[in-house]
Amino acid sequence: MERATYLILAYMILWVGIAGYLTWLSGRQRQIARRLEELNAQIKRREVRS
Repeated sequence: MERATYLILAYMILWVGIAGYLTWLSGRQRQIARRLEELNAQIKRREVRS
């Protein structure tokens, strides 16, 4: 293979890795947002009881 082919392949692997990482981060952010909403709902329920 030529050097240019290796360079293109390396960039492709890099961008696939970055895209995968961003997808993973997005999923984590959704999980955290969901958990935060649950915690806020619990706090509101406890305030109503008091």
